[in-house]
Amino acid sequence: MIEKISYRDQVRNILLARMKSGEMQAGDKISLAQLSRELNVSVTPIREALTQLQQANIIESIPNRGFVLPTLKHEEVKNLYELVACLEGLAVENSTYSPEIIQKLKVQQAIFQQTTTAIERINADMLFHEVLTSAYENPISAQILSDLKIRIFFYEKGFMDENGFYKESEHHHDTMIVLLEKNETQEAAQILRDNWMQILNYTS
Repeated sequence: MIEKISYRDQVRNILLARMKSGEMQAGDKISLAQLSRELNVSVTPIREALTQLQQANIIESIPNRGFVLPTLKHEEVKNLYELVACLEGLAVENSTYSPEIIQKLKVQQAIFQQTTTAIERINADMLFHEVLTSAYENPISAQILSDLKIRIFFYEKGFMDENGFYKESEHHHDTMIVLLEKNETQEAAQILRDNWMQILNYTS
């Protein structure tokens, strides 16, 4: 059951939460009728939420099949990761990091290091990056990044089981924190870009 306010946004948030928790997987079909029964709302706000997610390229509408959660194609990977790396790099270069933000980064890094599953790792990693870009006062960039990261979520999840991959991320995180403490944002931004682009080392 959901509260009877902003149905469309609530449905969207519920679906995004299920994607991030691993409850929904790439390739899953999304049933309007099933969601309508489960959430006790009409299909109209559900369709509106799904259309919104489709416009953000997070889900796809396939003729005679309805809405599905797509599997990211290999040819899309490089383009998506380059965009995320560039936008986050820009955010870091144009941000000032207070002691409070540095502390939040350290806390989130500790959480990332304590994760034991791919789902936990990817969510902890995403939260680390959210804190990293939180000082950048550009809501348009923040929304674009949010949508892009949902698209790459399922692709990256597979690599978080690779020991070398997430250990390399841990090292990058630690290095960025040290650089930001010294106010060396340009250098930290380059490490950040390397952190995102390392995925290409694991793709064929």
